[in-house]
Amino acid sequence: MTAKYEIEKFNGNNFSLWKMKMKAVLRKNNCLVAIGEKPMEITNDKWNKIDGNAISDLHLALADEVLSSVAEKNTANKIWDTLKKLYEVKSLHNKIFLKRKLYTLRMAESTMVTDHINTLKTLFSQLTTLGHNIEENERAELLLQSLKDSYDQLIINLTNNNPMDSLVFDDVAASVLNKESRRKNKKNKQVSSQQADALSVTKGRLTERGPSGSHNNGRSNFRSKKNVKCYNCGKKGHVKKEYWNNQKRKEDKEPESLNAQGCVASTSDDGEILYNEATTVSEGRKRLSDV
Repeated sequence: MTAKYEIEKFNGNNFSLWKMKMKAVLRKNNCLVAIGEKPMEITNDKWNKIDGNAISDLHLALADEVLSSVAEKNTANKIWDTLKKLYEVKSLHNKIFLKRKLYTLRMAESTMVTDHINTLKTLFSQLTTLGHNIEENERAELLLQSLKDSYDQLIINLTNNNPMDSLVFDDVAASVLNKESRRKNKKNKQVSSQQADALSVTKGRLTERGPSGSHNNGRSNFRSKKNVKCYNCGKKGHVKKEYWNNQKRKEDKEPESLNAQGCVASTSDDGEILYNEATTVSEGRKRLSDV
């Protein structure tokens, strides 16, 4: 069983790429020769058959808007020449725009190295189909000059150790990818270390608090004693043991001067000094004595 190959129908864009694919189809069907002049050694009957097959392949590979422009052409050679006149000029414009994009390409800070390399390869491929082939060492140079500033040391190392005309694009790309991989590993280690430090601090705080959050126990005990009644004084908010402790602290704070005894001195009319002992009693004690 013969395998069937189909290509995307040409709609007026990227003629060079479509032309390359179309030639592959015609070659596979043994009728590529039909887009040129008829060789002398081929008989008319055989040529008509080859030309008819080529016309069919070309018609089936053209979009409706393009097919209408060659509908009146009755040979494969005329169809091919008409398409070239109509669309190869446009391909020249594409080549200029692609070359401008390639030689001004600069890797953005947020772009991954893999994506940047794939962009370069796509531009190389597109220019090749347009007939502009870029040499291997120039491809390597274009990759190096398009890298961001953080790769300057890598560029210096590669250019110092290798002559510019011996650089290979795939080797340079491998070095750049290796550099990016090392950076990622270093960054991941730093992130892991920071996460470990943060986890350690969190565990330390939990340990200090205890399993039940001991820093809240004081508040809980205060709330729980709010309605407790003291059996000694009958008031709420403390227990009997705390009552006596509070009374003892109050007594210790009373000024000694309130309980001290002293002497009061006076003089008589003739200048003789008289002494009298007096006892100062605190205001609280007076209340007790009065009772």
